[in-house]
Amino acid sequence: MPAIITNAFRTYNADNFISSFSTNNMYLMIGKADSWSGADLGQYTEGSPSDTSIPTPIDTTVAPFIHHDDNIAAKLINGSDVSHVIKRTDWTSGTVYTEYNHLQDDQIDQTFFVMTDQYNVYKCISNYGGAASTEKPTSQSAGIIDTPDNYRWKFMYEVQQADVLKYVTTDWIPVKYLTSDDGTAQWTVQQAAVDGALEHIDVTAGGTGYTNTDTGTAQGGGATSITLASTASPTNDIYNSMTVYISSGTGSGQIKVITDYVGSTKVATVSAWTTNPDSTSVYEVMPAIAITSTGGSNATARVSSVIGGIIKRVSMTNVGTLYRAAAATITGGGGAGCILEPRIGPKNGHGKNPKTELGGAYVMMNIRLVGTEGGNFQVGDDFRKVILIANPNAGGALATAATYTGTGLDDDSGEQIYVEYRAPINRASDQTEDVKLVVEF
Repeated sequence: MPAIITNAFRTYNADNFISSFSTNNMYLMIGKADSWSGADLGQYTEGSPSDTSIPTPIDTTVAPFIHHDDNIAAKLINGSDVSHVIKRTDWTSGTVYTEYNHLQDDQIDQTFFVMTDQYNVYKCISNYGGAASTEKPTSQSAGIIDTPDNYRWKFMYEVQQADVLKYVTTDWIPVKYLTSDDGTAQWTVQQAAVDGALEHIDVTAGGTGYTNTDTGTAQGGGATSITLASTASPTNDIYNSMTVYISSGTGSGQIKVITDYVGSTKVATVSAWTTNPDSTSVYEVMPAIAITSTGGSNATARVSSVIGGIIKRVSMTNVGTLYRAAAATITGGGGAGCILEPRIGPKNGHGKNPKTELGGAYVMMNIRLVGTEGGNFQVGDDFRKVILIANPNAGGALATAATYTGTGLDDDSGEQIYVEYRAPINRASDQTEDVKLVVEF
């Protein structure tokens, strides 16, 4: 019986783990003052480990007893020191970034988002057919962001300074879902997200021969017509079933399907304009796009770039709502072979929940060990084990203090749920260790 553990399940477990810090007492326990050496049955299998050749922990029933014996000290972890994190990818010019694809298996395990040097995090919506990114995205607007290199990005959030200090490493960055307005652009993006909005149609094959296009400035227009530039085709009906889009000037933003075209007069007939075009109206006559779906509605799109007869880009004129599946086809333009793929956004829309969209199936705990921690943490010696222990006892009752010495916790109490071996870390009274533990679900 084939089955999978879904990414939703992984994120759900990560959520529950973070929530557990409010109902359980979680401690960071450090241990093992002596060097790694010799075979130690029960906690690793390496025969000749050393402080420069660290062994790998094994999960045996005797290992927790050994770890308790090696205990040096323990510190309570606050819920405010725990965060979802995602794998860090820095934006670098000249790199081809993977674009979001709703058909991709294990989407959250793909590198389809970046962080810039401004700590802005963006999801790649389109990489323009596999081109290199050369223009860093900078906008924090709520819509899809187009950069001059033809990439399309979705701003997700900015890592705030307090979180940079606690959770940003060379490999990880924090991510969260906002439940209230914190005054950041992330809240605006979350609130603007539209469930099932069709925000991008990918050109997976540009086809050939789409040369029956025209761009220019109109000579004039009427209630149901537009007179194209004098350089437009002299062939009757060549633009029939194509769209004319007013890109600037009077009537900017309107798009209509051409139903008749007279080559001698350059007059194209359309349905009634909201604002009639005139001699200031800059237009684009391009192949038309038909979108079909069994669910969503109101999305419309246009071809916005044809180079050498190849369709390179499609732009949305209305993103619609509630799309779960869709197909798109091209008509007109004289060419053939163009293949379009509407990209369906995640549940509730791009930007609604960065945590689930970008792969928050990892959790980081950040614990700072400051000097002697009030006298309970030994200094002048090394530690080599970092252990997460849940609900240990102290003096026969649940441990609740902020810190404990190595003998402060009851032997063999609590549940050791994470074990990590490290090279020796020496502690001094004027020293602070910033311990970051990352757990994958």
